[in-house]
Amino acid sequence: MEFILNSMRKIDNDQAKEHAFGTEQSLEENLAICFINPKDFEKLKLVSSLQLKISNEEKYVIVKVEKDDNIPEGMVAMPVSIWSNRLSVVQNNELQTKNIVVNVEATHEPIMKFKEIIQELLVKK
Repeated sequence: MEFILNSMRKIDNDQAKEHAFGTEQSLEENLAICFINPKDFEKLKLVSSLQLKISNEEKYVIVKVEKDDNIPEGMVAMPVSIWSNRLSVVQNNELQTKNIVVNVEATHEPIMKFKEIIQELLVKK
């Protein structure tokens, strides 16, 4: 199902704080997450045992999902993090982190690990 992705900063989901004071586990618990409107949660037939696979033409991430009444229908929001950055796109020589068209689907696949993403970045150098 097609959605619009926006990355955001939330007081309790701070990547810099997690890097400075957290662990890989706390990074994954607090930042590998997507917020979605409860009506869209129902449309996707999500349950607590499922994750979200969010993809665009270039990349994908698998993150946990949480209902949030403040997210408009048809939109998903993620904290600024290594997970949301994977879905950023370049348009007109500018990095876009807002209003990115993505495909969202429920999955039983595990959440992408921090080390997995870092390793992929290191291999590309």
